[in-house]
Amino acid sequence: MMIDVQRASVFAALTIVLAGYVLLFRPLETAVGERDAELDAARTSLQQNLALARRIPALERDRVLLAERLRHLHTSDPRAVTIERFLRTVAGVSAHDAVAVESVAAVILQPQPVTGRVAQAPLLEDVPLDVTFRGSYADVIRAARDLNAADAVANIALASLGNAAQRPALRPQINAAFHVNLLREPYDASPSSARAL
Repeated sequence: MMIDVQRASVFAALTIVLAGYVLLFRPLETAVGERDAELDAARTSLQQNLALARRIPALERDRVLLAERLRHLHTSDPRAVTIERFLRTVAGVSAHDAVAVESVAAVILQPQPVTGRVAQAPLLEDVPLDVTFRGSYADVIRAARDLNAADAVANIALASLGNAAQRPALRPQINAAFHVNLLREPYDASPSSARAL
């Protein structure tokens, strides 16, 4: 049996080329493909981070603006200061809107039942009060609107509305009682908040 040298050398060359493709080129091609996929993922992540970085100054401005607005609402003041500010507001509204303040009373809240679960501390604490105005219907409505527009965070709800006792030489008047929940940040027992009270 005779071996054709030329055919054997072509076959050997073809075998070397195929082996090189299988052993060298194909793994490199796979590694390059994986590297391209990693680069695409990194590019996508970088684009998202750059988009977020462009929004950070606007978000920071919004945060500062909201903090300033919250500071104007005096939610971090001690309870006594919050109530005093509200009572001054009630007096100012009464004088401005020509209504009489019949009463301002504190409301005693019933304690919440204790459950086995740990409850999250509330973000805002309620300071409940009842306020009663007497005056003409238009004046009482205007007083309620002005009280709601005051610089304290409050939830104001109408509790009752009725005719006031008729007084001589006065036009008909009504009594309007409102439930007011002043909202403030809850007191914590830290030394800094103890000094604030």
